Amino acid sequence: MFGPSAPTGRGLGEGVLLGIGIVAACHVAHRLSARMREAARFLGGFFGPIRVRDAILLAAVSGIAEEMCFRGALWPQLGLVGTSFLFAICHVVPVRELAGYPIFAFFAGIVFGFLRERTGSVWPCAAAHATVNALNLAWIGAAERGRAPAPPPPPSPALPGIAPSESPMPPPPDPPQGLPPIPETPDSFPVTVWRYDLRLEISGTDRETLPQCLEHEQLAIFQYVARPHVYEEIGKGLFVFAESFDEPLAAFPNDLATLSAYLFQPLTGIEVAERYVDEETTDDVRAWKIVANRGEWVKVPLVVPPPEEGRFVVEMDREDTEVLAAHWREYPRWFQDAMRFKYPRLRDL
Repeated sequence: MFGPSAPTGRGLGEGVLLGIGIVAACHVAHRLSARMREAARFLGGFFGPIRVRDAILLAAVSGIAEEMCFRGALWPQLGLVGTSFLFAICHVVPVRELAGYPIFAFFAGIVFGFLRERTGSVWPCAAAHATVNALNLAWIGAAERGRAPAPPPPPSPALPGIAPSESPMPPPPDPPQGLPPIPETPDSFPVTVWRYDLRLEISGTDRETLPQCLEHEQLAIFQYVARPHVYEEIGKGLFVFAESFDEPLAAFPNDLATLSAYLFQPLTGIEVAERYVDEETTDDVRAWKIVANRGEWVKVPLVVPPPEEGRFVVEMDREDTEVLAAHWREYPRWFQDAMRFKYPRLRDL
């Protein structure tokens, strides 16, 4: 489990120095590679502003346990390459930002394996592994603590003569049946209909934990969809909210932000304002994309092209880049990163 030789002070010192060297290489790669910066930001969002004490504790537990397994128990059966390959496989994370993590883990396993062969003990490997984890976790935590709170998003343009409500809707009580209101036929035209759409796909344990988290939340959508029905749909893995109103649902972005606070994924919703000049004819459509992540939300207008054959088509991936550029510094960093990846011309902002 710990190798054939007893650990020595020199061997442990070599392990610590090796760990510092790996972290230094990580810092250099972070400066040179956009992918490394993207991975660091993702890990920062996952761990949050982790404290140094907690970073050291997590590093010690993970470093010792993993080295006992890979460079200890499995070493006689798999050797240098086999344990390094398995070490890499165990570091596969199914998110785009960490696609290169297994490659880093493979080469780290090779380096730890050479140290194990040199010293004959697993303990120097554990010292190197724990040093890498501790310094990198502390680095990530410091970066998260240094981020300033995001300013509120810029206001969205409205249809001529129709402005969205600026005051948030107070928490509504749950209706007995949770049915959406029946739109009334307007007395005169033009009239604007506000449509909202959210498609939330949930997997894993989130299907069970999210309803528990929402028990103490008063979401505005609970006024239009009964709370038990929302929980039932979440338990099935897919909740869809698609409703229309005769005035803006001002609390919709806040609902998305609340949901995103309990999930490790951004949420996207759509707000569409459609103006009718009579019961069947639309003369103007405005649309906004609302993205929520870790309790924050951003709202940006979408480009709605001129109608074809009398029909407006709203595409949720056609952000108005002119508005993005004009309000760039007001957006939180996670949203800027996503837009830079999508629109290369924004990378210079």
